[in-house]
This record gives sequence, structure tokens and C-alpha cells, in this order.
Amino acid sequence: MMELSFLYPKFLALLLLVPFFIFIYFFSLIYNKKKAVLFSNFEAMERFYGIELFSKNFMALYANILILILLIFALAGTAVSFNVDTSAFSYIVAIDTSSSMSTTDIVPNRLDAAKSEAMDFIDLLPIGVEIGVIGFSGDAEVLQVLDSSKLKSKMALDSIDYGEVQGTNVYNALLTANRLFGLKQMKSVTLISDGQLNVVDAPQIIKYINRNNLIVNTIAVGTEEGGMTGLNTISKVDEDFLKSLAFNSGGQFFRVKDIGDLDTSFNSLISEANRKVTIDVTFYLLLIAIGLFSILWVLYNLRFKVIP
Repeated sequence: MMELSFLYPKFLALLLLVPFFIFIYFFSLIYNKKKAVLFSNFEAMERFYGIELFSKNFMALYANILILILLIFALAGTAVSFNVDTSAFSYIVAIDTSSSMSTTDIVPNRLDAAKSEAMDFIDLLPIGVEIGVIGFSGDAEVLQVLDSSKLKSKMALDSIDYGEVQGTNVYNALLTANRLFGLKQMKSVTLISDGQLNVVDAPQIIKYINRNNLIVNTIAVGTEEGGMTGLNTISKVDEDFLKSLAFNSGGQFFRVKDIGDLDTSFNSLISEANRKVTIDVTFYLLLIAIGLFSILWVLYNLRFKVIP
């Protein structure tokens, strides 16, 4: 059964504006009709006021009312709750943005391949899963906090660019991920990198993972032969490090040698359970309202335009 909940229910009082605007609409029709009775030249009247005097454009009325309702529900912070089979885990996708990810042994480069695989992975996740996004090089940057919106997560992934701080600090990335999880118990990190660790050694990272009950699934991006970086050096994938992170945390290791090379066994990362899921739909309501408003604006401004 689906339930609606509101973060700011007081804004729902604005729904009283709906009957008010409907009243104003029909009042204006009656008012214009009375004016037309006093002024018999209807064609001149329409040219003078720039309107169709007796037009009842109910579609425009319905669309404007819908936009108003969508905006009010967005202001009220609307969320939808329902029971569904979904993942028992919350996920954070951490993508390596160090300079070695610019290597072109995967076309167009490793970073673009990593972003592509991350988006495919998010598509595989069931509805209601909380997803966060982190980019890391010498430092870690939170691009999306935990949220059940796949659209927001994909927008965050799309915004990822090369890090400003040199290095590959996997430890800091996992530290940042653990902070994002907060008090959650079922924590899974999907780390996508070429594995070229140069800040903090592997044993210290594994110790931190185990102490904080993080499951780290690693995806190695790059070919065995490696490729030329922008600094004219050969960059190869360090599979051993990425495998050690996965195996010592109870996660799994995957290898990507070509863009779009998604392993179907990604499905095995998802441990499903039936539970009540709450999704914040405020973002989607705003997008729909803006889209409808844009369509109405275009139609209104082009309706009486004549192209020579």
C-alpha cells in the first residue's frame, strides 16, 4: 500500500488557492461576456483585448492548476512510502579521479569508462536504494550524499572531473564514505579505480575497513598492458591491491577492459529484502512543474504568431 508523507505539511494549506483561481477564471469569463454584450463588434473586441472572447481553454486551466498543485506538494516536501523488494544495503560509489585515470588504454579514457560502469551499476540497483557518490584523488570530494534518487546520483556521476589534488588516497575515500553512511549497519562501497595506491599502505586501509564493517566491491579499470598518461609515463592497473580490498572485506572484484564492459555478475552484489521504502519525490515534482510551465509558455507565445 502506498502512503504519502510531508516534511512541511503546513504548506498544504496553499491548496486553498486552487478553488480560488478556478473561481477567478470563471468569473473572468462571465465578466468578459458582459462586456461583449455592451460592445457588439466582437471581432474588434477580440483584436482590442488580444483574446478570444468566449474561448474556454480548459486544457490551459487544467495545466495551470496541475502546475500549482505540483509546486505546493514540492514545497511540502512530499515523500512516497511503500513495501518493496529492495537491497538491504546502502551504497556509495567511489570513483578514482587521479591523473592516471586519463590513460587512454580504454577509449576514450579510464575515467569515462569508470563513470559509464558506475551508471550501469546504479541502473541495476532496485528501487528505493540509497546511493551516494564520491570522487577521490589525493583528497575525497562528496558529490552526492545518500539519496534514493537514481537521477541525482547519475547527475553527480556526470559532473565528475579529474581531481585537483595529486595522488590516489583510497583511505580518505573510504573514510569519507563511512562518514556518509552515518549509523547505518548495512554498508557497501563500490570503488572504481586503476588501483595505483600512493597514499597510506594497504594493510592500514584493510584494518580500517574491517573495524568499520565496510563491504568494499572493487572494479579495476584498465588493460593489463597499460597505457600512456598525460605525463608520458606508462600506467598499469594494480589488480592485486584492488583484489585484496575486496576479498578482505567480504566484497567482490571485477575487471573492466573496455567501456560498457559490465559484468552481469554485478547482480550478485545486491542482497534483497522486503522492507518499507520511502522516496523523496520533491525533485521530480519540481522537474515536472518546470517542464509543464515551459510548454505552456512556448504555446502561449507562439499561439498567435504567424510565420511569413
